[in-house]
Amino acid sequence: MISQNQPPVVSRQATIKHGQYRDKIVYVPNMCDHSHILAAAMRFHGIPAQVLPMTDDESLAIGLDWCNGRECLPCFLTTGDYVRLSRQPGFDPARSVLLMASSTGACRFGQYSVLQRRILDEIGMGAMEIIVPDANNAYQGFGENPTQLRQLAWQGAVAIDSLQKLQHQYRPYEVYPGSTNSVYQTCLDHLIAAVDQGGGKHLEAVMHVIAGRFETLPIQREEPRPLIALLGEVYMRFNDYSNMNIVQRIEQAGGEVMVASMMEWFYYTNWEYARANRMVGHHLEALKTWLIDRYQFYYEAKLVAPVKHLLHHPYEVSVDRLMNHIKPYYDPSLGNETVLTLGKAVEMAHQGASGIVNVMPFSCMPGIITATIASRMRKDLDHIPWLDVMYDTQGGTNLNTRMEAFMYQAHHFMRRRTPAA
Repeated sequence: MISQNQPPVVSRQATIKHGQYRDKIVYVPNMCDHSHILAAAMRFHGIPAQVLPMTDDESLAIGLDWCNGRECLPCFLTTGDYVRLSRQPGFDPARSVLLMASSTGACRFGQYSVLQRRILDEIGMGAMEIIVPDANNAYQGFGENPTQLRQLAWQGAVAIDSLQKLQHQYRPYEVYPGSTNSVYQTCLDHLIAAVDQGGGKHLEAVMHVIAGRFETLPIQREEPRPLIALLGEVYMRFNDYSNMNIVQRIEQAGGEVMVASMMEWFYYTNWEYARANRMVGHHLEALKTWLIDRYQFYYEAKLVAPVKHLLHHPYEVSVDRLMNHIKPYYDPSLGNETVLTLGKAVEMAHQGASGIVNVMPFSCMPGIITATIASRMRKDLDHIPWLDVMYDTQGGTNLNTRMEAFMYQAHHFMRRRTPAA
């Protein structure tokens, strides 16, 4: 039980008052490179923020020690990251704040912060607060300037998504091994610095630099590769440790990967929040969300423009389009990640994908629903190869053997669809 003298989880709607965390550090989970962008956006708005070290075997071992055993893999890892942080020499819980986003629905994600609050109290870290921005209001209400902070985080997400698309397009065809990753890391550092300066024109300038770097990157595309769509649970598809470096595994097996973007999730939270408000008659709030959506489309186009000519599919399709894709199979109003995974699977198949990989934590309900519906969906997609990869804490999913068989099917599918290849 949480003591009345210990700080509770900060309200999902709370704002950070001016100077409230001036002498504290807000720690951001290191899910992926987008975490560094979020931390930079927070720093620009006066919230001292720092990204936690990369998740590793130690994080997993600690998480398994403190969780009950029925949580999903991302919960083990983020919990382990937080407890590991608390064990650092000189760590002061009273000057430390954890950031743990949340959502509701069929996913256990919404209960992470509740469990972590209890664990932190048990290990004597009750003075440490947890900030919980929520997907239910499209992550509004965070920080003293929530709208500006969200806009800056959005700009950074667009830039990172575009950079990662370029990395995945170029790395399988690079002439000099490691050259793409080197360019990527340099560009990532520039993007983080630009967000630290407030984004806007700074980010736009970096996007032009990124275009120039990739335009001169030596590649060789004579040998066609099947395009593989990587979909599924957000944490699993972005976090290399938890998904066992699946992007590079696919590349090593002869494929080119197209990963569902972080932008997609931002757009979906807008769509769902606006839909929920319309249902209860809150039309002004729905209009406000629509305006935020327009802003996001505007800045997406502005930031992607310098690299548009280098990308196969530069812009995100609308959430309405994704939802229309799944209506024959699943009701979009049921929500959760299932609707995004299924909708993007159809969209990427139409965009030329020769295979679909759906990643999920062990026992993930949205992932299981997706895998169940996939067999019927595939019939309408010319029986496109589909691989469901479920990750648990054991670290073994026979992934190499399954990947070889899947990639063989993907190569065959590509040749059948494009005989000239």
